[in-house]
Amino acid sequence: MSDFVLVHGAWQGASTWGLIVPKLQLAGHRVFVPTLTGLGGDSQRLTSDVGLGTHIDDVTDMLVAENLEAATLVGHSYAGMVITGVADRQSARLARLVYVDAFIPEDGDSALDLLPETIQKLFQEQAKSVGQGWRLPANENLLDLWGLQPGPEREYVKARLCDFSLRCFEQKLQLRSKLAPLIDRKFVAAVGENYPARAVFQRFSEKARREGWVCEQLPTGHDCHVEAPEALVAILLADHEGVQAATK
Repeated sequence: MSDFVLVHGAWQGASTWGLIVPKLQLAGHRVFVPTLTGLGGDSQRLTSDVGLGTHIDDVTDMLVAENLEAATLVGHSYAGMVITGVADRQSARLARLVYVDAFIPEDGDSALDLLPETIQKLFQEQAKSVGQGWRLPANENLLDLWGLQPGPEREYVKARLCDFSLRCFEQKLQLRSKLAPLIDRKFVAAVGENYPARAVFQRFSEKARREGWVCEQLPTGHDCHVEAPEALVAILLADHEGVQAATK
């Protein structure tokens, strides 16, 4: 039995992992799915004070509270920022990091820094015009950007959308540990043809390859954990036993 911690992305909540959790549990593993402050089922607590640091604290506190060791920490999209920060603080508790079509930041980066300038300006203008300078309301344009075609997968994600905060994108990541880069890392790239945001995350896939990570691809849009849950679980479990053995 091993431990998986699944961290959701922006405009989503823990329930977005709902198709993945039972499959990992059926394979005999424990699964933890923290809700990031102000998102998903905790949306009533979204304020301008919530930032990237808040979400790093959320996951760090859960790892400590559950006394997890040799866990696999999985982050989707924006959560690449989160799991990088968590690994910096809690490398001793982690066996592997898996970035699912996610940001791969360096020290001093913010998520906004890593986005194309056109998208930066779009989010900034949206927050200014309809979000009191910080709130980024959820809307169906996000589903289009993520490449979700009409059908049950799109409706699944749509039902779980929530507002997000520009502050989370603006806050820069501060890394202090030299141990985090030693953790085994994998990148899962979504490479569906009808996926408009593919170019945004392709640069991180290329970075992972240059650095010698294990890299996988899925022929889906951004939400591959919804579009292809069986395939993603297979990737998560593929080399899991070897990684676990190496950490013992």
